Amino acid sequence: MKQMTRLAMVGILFTLGCANPTGDLSEADLTAIRERFDEIASHISAEDNAAWANDYTEDGIFMYGNTPALKGRAAIQKWGETGRKVTNLTFSDIQIHGSGDLAWATSALSVTFEGIPEPDKGKQLVVLQRQADGSWLTVAASVSSDLPPFGD
Repeated sequence: MKQMTRLAMVGILFTLGCANPTGDLSEADLTAIRERFDEIASHISAEDNAAWANDYTEDGIFMYGNTPALKGRAAIQKWGETGRKVTNLTFSDIQIHGSGDLAWATSALSVTFEGIPEPDKGKQLVVLQRQADGSWLTVAASVSSDLPPFGD
C-alpha cells in the first residue's frame, strides 16, 4: 500500500511539474492581474483606502503579520484608515498561476511607512477571482515581512 501511495505521489508531482505554470489563464488574464497589482500599489500609496478595499471581493480577507485577519471590505478599509500611513508600495517578482476563474500569485514587496526611513521588504500570497465582468478581485491576501521578529 505504501508503494502505491508513493507511486501516486510521484505521478502527481510529475504531472504538476510538466503542467503549464500559469494553468489555462490567457495572456489577457495575466496582463489584467499584473495591472491589478499596479492598481493596488497605487491605491495604497495614495492612501485611497476605499479604492483599496474595493480591490477585494465583498467577503475578501486580508492577513497582515502580527494582526488579526480582516474580513470584508469595511474591515479592510477601516484598518487602512487607522493603521500606519504608507508612503510607497511596490511589488516585484510577481508569479501568477491559476485555472478558470481562480488565480493565485506570489510577489515580493517593498513598503515604506511614514516616519520610517527604511522600507520593509516582504512577500505575499494572493488569491484572486474573476468577476462576471471579467475583472479580477482579491479573495484573500497574506502579507509577511522579511524582517526578523521583534526581540530577535
